[in-house]
Amino acid sequence: MSLPFINPIEVLQQRAQEDPDRLSHLILGAKEEENQGYTYSQLLHAVQELAAYLQHIAEPGERALIVHPTGLEFITAMYACLFAGIIPIPTNPPGMNRSAQRLDAIARDARAALVLTTPEYQKTFMDSADQFPEFAALKWVTRDALRQASGFSWQPRVVRPEDSAFIQYTSGSTNIPKGVIISYRNFSHNMHALHATRGREYSRDESVSLIWTPLFHDMGLLIGVFLTPVDRTPSLLMSPIQFMTNPLLWLRAIQKYKATGSGGPNFAYDLCVNKIPLEKCEGLDLSTWKIAYNSAEPVRAETQSRFAEKFSAFGFDPSAFAPSYGMAETTLVISFYTGEKKTVVQRIDRSAFEQGQVVPSDSSDPKEYVQAVSSGKPLVDYNVAIVNPHTRHRCDANEVGEIWVNGDSVGEGYWNRPEETAHTFGARVEGEAGGPYLRTGDLGFLHDGHLYVAGRLKDLVIVRGRNYYPQDVELTVERTHPLLRQGGGAAFAVRVGNTEELVAVHEVQRREAAGVDWNEVIKQIRTNIAREHGIRASAVLLIRKSSLPKTSSGKIMRSETRRKFMENELEIVAEWRAPQA
Repeated sequence: MSLPFINPIEVLQQRAQEDPDRLSHLILGAKEEENQGYTYSQLLHAVQELAAYLQHIAEPGERALIVHPTGLEFITAMYACLFAGIIPIPTNPPGMNRSAQRLDAIARDARAALVLTTPEYQKTFMDSADQFPEFAALKWVTRDALRQASGFSWQPRVVRPEDSAFIQYTSGSTNIPKGVIISYRNFSHNMHALHATRGREYSRDESVSLIWTPLFHDMGLLIGVFLTPVDRTPSLLMSPIQFMTNPLLWLRAIQKYKATGSGGPNFAYDLCVNKIPLEKCEGLDLSTWKIAYNSAEPVRAETQSRFAEKFSAFGFDPSAFAPSYGMAETTLVISFYTGEKKTVVQRIDRSAFEQGQVVPSDSSDPKEYVQAVSSGKPLVDYNVAIVNPHTRHRCDANEVGEIWVNGDSVGEGYWNRPEETAHTFGARVEGEAGGPYLRTGDLGFLHDGHLYVAGRLKDLVIVRGRNYYPQDVELTVERTHPLLRQGGGAAFAVRVGNTEELVAVHEVQRREAAGVDWNEVIKQIRTNIAREHGIRASAVLLIRKSSLPKTSSGKIMRSETRRKFMENELEIVAEWRAPQA
């Protein structure tokens, strides 16, 4: 099916002409008087002013790092680069995830020419310029530099579908992150896919989107920044720090602004359940919330149930939950719930699942089954294949395999990495025509048209020929004691002699807790793992709160945790290790 081409430059110009005074974006401050917003006409004016300056100081095709916090300057900078023919690279601002080193690595990898940032951030980097001399030597563009420039006018440019729109760097773990090239064709196709996720519940005149996830990540960028003019749906943006500090602010904002669409990763819903006292929810009304997307990989049915149980009394409709699946390599979304009014959950026989088979279970014993949550159906012309990652043959209908994706939303490849691009973006199914496919690196299966994500291929723990998904083990551990942090664990395999052995690492809420013997907790963890999964842990370590390695988007970095375990770098509260022969 041929879809009309969506050019973000033309879309913004059209909105500013047709509906100049309509709200485009609103940044929620700590207090209402600190809110900042743009109408379409105001946004276009700011964008063209900056774009004119960029055209004066840079050449088309040059790369620019966007180093701004959540705010109007970030939105302006992203659009201005598109208007000027510069390729923007949204990045995390200072203070997050070893940002100085990461930004320097991205600048080197992308061969960036410019940095668009705030005067405050520029000073922060210049204070350590001796550590990153090449980064400091780039052209820096701030609001102060723009004020001193005048007399430039924006020159319109032609955009072709195959042109590069922006580069989205992956979260990365221990290696230098890779830059995914997103073309205007990829952008357009994913905009159509995102538009389809709105469903019939959305009315252009009544819909409001609320985003707290970082704008430098694909979800915040595509939904919070670019989808707004396409859908004519106002975007309300709050900083991740506001949400993490007080998740009730998120729910209160949904109520106050009558938001119809909002969401986040699995941990966001857990945070609301664990950190918001019921007495603080008096008067809360979440009845306008029509789509509550959950972007975890995989989604936890228990998390959604706990959130619904707590907040249904305040107007939340459990059918609003919309698990989804996507990644930077596909611009954003791959699958989503469209028009369905409940989350689909399958009970799968645990023993069969550990052998890569999908066999329905009617058991009521949690030790005998796993709950697989659908991430919705693949959207708008996607072709999804479940493939054996070793043989590259298509899996049978009842088998777990690697998720491969073909479609126009799949990015053009990794910046300046031809070999990795060929391996990841150029896969072919053995014995079949068609493709090429993107290898997502995720394991899953298809059932009744729904896509189920089981976990990351590289994180799979294989012991004595059986497959163990770390998320299942981590859930078992965190359920052992209330002072073990939800979403604060990592399970992985290490080689001991000639065999792979399981290691479980988990954060504690408080190091010192009255009446808690952490060694006894570890003993119970070992028992629970053995009882529920039929596997013996080689080591169990409890570590300090907030010390588990995670990406800037909140995903657990299991490979980095494993490295820290091997190098004895974990901040240990208590531990047990099996005696080795």
